[in-house]
Amino acid sequence: MMKFNKLTATAMSFALAVTAVGCTPAIGKGTEMAMTANGTDISSGLFIFYTIRAYQDAADIIESKNGTAPTVKEVKNSHIDDIEASDWIQDKATEYCMNIAAIENEFNRIGGQLTTEELAEIDELADNRLDPDGTDIYSKNGVGKESIKKIISTTGSGSNYYGEYEYMQKYIFEHYYGFEGEKGCTEDELKDYFDENFARVKYISIDLTDEAGEPLSDDDKKALRRKAEEYVKEINGEKDPMDKMYKMNDCMEDYDEYISTSTTAVEGEEETTTTTTTTTTTTDTDETQTTTTTDPYENERLIQRYTTTTADESETDSATTTTAEEESDYEKADREFKEFVFNKLEMNKAEIHQYDDNTLYVVIRSDLRERMTEDDYWSEDYIYSLQLLRYNDDFTDYLESLADNIVPEKNASSFRRYAPFKLDLSSLEPQT
Repeated sequence: MMKFNKLTATAMSFALAVTAVGCTPAIGKGTEMAMTANGTDISSGLFIFYTIRAYQDAADIIESKNGTAPTVKEVKNSHIDDIEASDWIQDKATEYCMNIAAIENEFNRIGGQLTTEELAEIDELADNRLDPDGTDIYSKNGVGKESIKKIISTTGSGSNYYGEYEYMQKYIFEHYYGFEGEKGCTEDELKDYFDENFARVKYISIDLTDEAGEPLSDDDKKALRRKAEEYVKEINGEKDPMDKMYKMNDCMEDYDEYISTSTTAVEGEEETTTTTTTTTTTTDTDETQTTTTTDPYENERLIQRYTTTTADESETDSATTTTAEEESDYEKADREFKEFVFNKLEMNKAEIHQYDDNTLYVVIRSDLRERMTEDDYWSEDYIYSLQLLRYNDDFTDYLESLADNIVPEKNASSFRRYAPFKLDLSSLEPQT
């Protein structure tokens, strides 16, 4: 069965993990196309790119088995799944190309078209990625701009950049799983899904260890717990949910000040030093924020309900996938915190949660639906991310079923000319 990488909210599958590609040597006459797959031509440039990628897959498999990165010669002389490495690599490259063909075939079948803006963006991105010296592995092996335009994808600062096939794949997904799609759900159903699987929380993390990471004394721990209890009482003393969020900010500031003014005697010295600890909290965008009372949403974050099913996420905590028997102390604490939030914590009521032996949380959960607005948690990006989260597995299975039905017509000349170990793979030699 063909294997597709799942779509993500920040970068589509088939991401090109290279720094540059440039001017290419001419691909020989009669070898311009490597194969035809159900009517879609696959250029030799694409085939070469995926041959290099398949070589790297092979090297990774060998390294995981032997514990050291193999040389090109060692890969060449290896067998993978009882198949000679050269044949395995070409078979793998063919699979990658058939995945590409499945996307293009389906895109054309449903009448998809890339916009003028998308095409211009792709062209500009490809130009920016060209290596003027033509010294990178792709340039030296004949992968040119037209091939890169189809498959290149990278994430810039706050922006996403996709190649043609990434845009095609996104178009197909939205065609089937968008609000108007035959396989998707309504907007109200997606909001229900969001509300059922995510929680909007804010918490103060109270550290029960000293600067060296050693547990505090029992008296110090009791003092910090009393402070946590005071915070809970203050927060819950407010009646309006928004006022509780403001009060939570006030308590965060108070805790920061309390920690920053604590004094401890340095062991072996007579003088007293002031230990300053800056407490920061991660928001749903994974940015470090400074506590302030001007915004009730400051320091909030989204957490996802604990699940044993892997889910791709972009701006939220990742789902836990380990079993109880295998999980680490951190994973256990994270799981128990999520279970507490989703199963025990009342809405708009602050409570204390013992996160682990060394940490107390003062935590409050707020109504997620309040922030489901066009300029907040219900923007186009959030909607798309949620649709991906809900339907990505189904979509991947659908594309794989399409690829499984493709029978490639191989150009034997291209397969001979661009056999893996006829390519220049010198830059992939292990660093010594």
